Amino acid sequence: MSILAQNMKIIRRELGCTQSAMSEILKVGFRTYVRYEAGERDAPAAVLVKMARLGNISLEHLLTQKIESLSILPMDTDTLNLTPPEIKWVNFETGQISFKKLAKEGVLALDEAEKKAISAYRRMPAELKTAFLKDLEKNYKVSGTGLKARKLAPAKPATPLTPAVEKKAEAKVEKAKEGKKKGKPGRKKLDKKALKEKIDRLKMITKSVPKITVR
Repeated sequence: MSILAQNMKIIRRELGCTQSAMSEILKVGFRTYVRYEAGERDAPAAVLVKMARLGNISLEHLLTQKIESLSILPMDTDTLNLTPPEIKWVNFETGQISFKKLAKEGVLALDEAEKKAISAYRRMPAELKTAFLKDLEKNYKVSGTGLKARKLAPAKPATPLTPAVEKKAEAKVEKAKEGKKKGKPGRKKLDKKALKEKIDRLKMITKSVPKITVR
């Protein structure tokens, strides 16, 4: 499978779309899109540009570099209709940039590690995000020079488990395994309304791509 085919599959999965939904978003036939992902057919430039926009990556990255799940930061549809902000100043040495009258605040990832960290955070459920931020505030403090770790108390040695406790824990694990074997996995009920809303939202992103003509 080619790099492009793998990247298209990863982007689709990260967007939580089926192949059928993605073919509708890109306005291509279902079988045609399946062949794109299988590497059996070359996608036209217009489709590739839309796919890169959906994954919020450059066209060069889509075509030449294998991407990972956490390397994708899907575009926020709320920003599509906003007027581009005016740049106040830029410091290329530190990678800092300041804008005038921002319509919406956001975060710029400066390197691949930061991008993955932000991507992982955005995938967390609301409860986990809250717990993560509380833990961050508890263990770290912000100073004038950046983020510094607080002095943490040394961890207490773990209390060894008694044979009775170990046996009880093993019994719970075995019981859980048996329950999984007996239970038949059922298909999740498809929420057609939610699916349509997702497709419409992703279509908004593809519509923001200018029409391309290759001669």
